[in-house]
Amino acid sequence: MKVKLVYGAPCSGKSTYVKEHAGEHDFIWDFDKLLMAYTNQTGQSADGHPMANFVIDLRKTIIEAVQSRPSIENLYITCLWITDKLKSEVEGLDTEEIFIEATKEECFQRLNEDENRPNKGEWHKLINTWFKEHGAPEKESVENTARPFKFWNFIRDETTGERTLRLDAEISSITWFDDVITPNQFREELNSGDGDIVVWINSPGGDVFAATEIYEMLRSYQGKVTVKINLAASAASIVAMAGDVVEISPLGQMFLHDPETEAFGNVGEFNAAIQMLAEIKEGIITAYETKTHLPREQISELMSAAAWLNAKKAVELGFADKIIGAENEAQDIQPARIFSQRAVTNSLSTAFRAQREAEKKKSGVKNLVKAVSKRRRLELLENELRRMKS
Repeated sequence: MKVKLVYGAPCSGKSTYVKEHAGEHDFIWDFDKLLMAYTNQTGQSADGHPMANFVIDLRKTIIEAVQSRPSIENLYITCLWITDKLKSEVEGLDTEEIFIEATKEECFQRLNEDENRPNKGEWHKLINTWFKEHGAPEKESVENTARPFKFWNFIRDETTGERTLRLDAEISSITWFDDVITPNQFREELNSGDGDIVVWINSPGGDVFAATEIYEMLRSYQGKVTVKINLAASAASIVAMAGDVVEISPLGQMFLHDPETEAFGNVGEFNAAIQMLAEIKEGIITAYETKTHLPREQISELMSAAAWLNAKKAVELGFADKIIGAENEAQDIQPARIFSQRAVTNSLSTAFRAQREAEKKKSGVKNLVKAVSKRRRLELLENELRRMKS
């Protein structure tokens, strides 16, 4: 018997795949259909409910029972993710992993078109949760399925022994939560050596929680941490604040903004999301304040303005300690500058309104001239008619 693990996001098409490929002598254990049955019956999500745990516990019994049936050729097991628990249950069996790839938008579309899932709101939550926690997994063997996507890279100079941590991609939350592998792996790589470390940041940002964990790990590292910035945008700017010394390229940029999220549901859920964002912002402000010693109100205003800082402004405000190479040679560095997306938008709006007002006034003067000219022509015409009559 062969065990086929079909996994992917809710509404990604796992059941459809099994239906199209399972044969007459195959057995199917469809977790999505069990969730659907519970959700349709109660109107509530089975995610995290004792019933869901009961169904998962039942899976092992099914696997053991099917093994004793020689007439069964394949056992199809559908699931949201291949967990350590599932791997232990199929250990020693001939196993094939099949990932059903689909985007969040495709899952939503399948959900909307599926008449067998009337409780759309609960499934919408499940889809959002899955993509937040798992994202795009690696499509390799079952053994490697849980290996986290690495958005970092440690490099050691064999000559000097110096270690460099490079963040050259989006700081991702893929398997960062509900999976101890990713945080532990980063911590193990960070602490696998000693001495000073250089952190090069060239990142557009990403997940604030993952960035916060990196920040804390770097802050507690025993050696000196020197941060060098090419681009530290959004969540990456939080990581930059962990440096004992922060240097920025002459052409470097930092981008600060208020935290963002997605919310779905009723008023209570939206209010909870607003409260969560407020608390997250306070935490980010604390990280900035610790480094810059700026007033919290000023930092909050910079974030709300979605401000871009060039190298000189970053140093002037204390987000960086110095510009790379500035002490060794004269450089044509841009003057201190803050680019605020909100300020630019407001400025453009003001300019457009002023232009419209000017056009209205100009149009009004033109209309007045036309009216006067028309009246004058009528008076001349009347005078000419009187003269002809006389």
